[in-house]
Amino acid sequence: MPPSSSPPCPEHLPVSQRLKALRERAGYSIRALAQDLGMGNKFSTYSFYESKQKKEYLPVDLVRRLVPLLSERGDPPISAGEVWALSGVIPGGSDLNDGIERAARAQAPRRNADGTVTINEYDISPHAGSGAIVGDTDSGAGEGHASLAAWHMPRAFVENYVSDPSALVIIRVAGNSMEPDFMAGDRVMVDTAHRVPSPDGVYVLWNGLGVVLKQLMLVPNSDPPRIRIISVNPTYPMDEVDATELVINGRVVGKWVWK
Repeated sequence: MPPSSSPPCPEHLPVSQRLKALRERAGYSIRALAQDLGMGNKFSTYSFYESKQKKEYLPVDLVRRLVPLLSERGDPPISAGEVWALSGVIPGGSDLNDGIERAARAQAPRRNADGTVTINEYDISPHAGSGAIVGDTDSGAGEGHASLAAWHMPRAFVENYVSDPSALVIIRVAGNSMEPDFMAGDRVMVDTAHRVPSPDGVYVLWNGLGVVLKQLMLVPNSDPPRIRIISVNPTYPMDEVDATELVINGRVVGKWVWK
């Protein structure tokens, strides 16, 4: 596609506007860039970063994929440093790899001197039933939402179950479609880096209107792969979709049970 002719984006602008300016300068539509990033037709996942991203920087992993797509496109040609700057890597600074590692560490949850890890709880109102309306994010990671609480948990305990706690968040269930396994008000821990529906389990999904908890199960021998979307509460119907139609925000890896 032909490059557009746009001036370089001022560094003082919010990162969402800088990302949009670089995309347009490179001649990409939102849909085309989302597809080249491997997001398929679910371009709303990408568009969040241009429209509702409130954090100062973009995730390092996202920027790592953007660099080869945007670099050398546009007029004037986009430099790799301009793209890396979206994640907090300073162009022209010390070794690039060192800068990338520093940015990744800055975005990771705090590992505290007392042996705990800090995991943020967000109010993104994940519903365990139909009718959830959360329009602010489809990422499941709390971008654009204030942290309700900072949970300090023993790092060694968390790493027994999740090798890398950097993508963990805590959210609260609403609705009754997953009762009795998940009750309204339950706090669940979600690994937002786990966005592939394997293995079978309980995942946080974006259904086009809101965030929902559902059990996912691969249909055996389906080609292309199809996924059953199951509610534990039998009064809710089961659904079945192509795996490519799912927008997965993360996998539920734990919940609090009070006795």
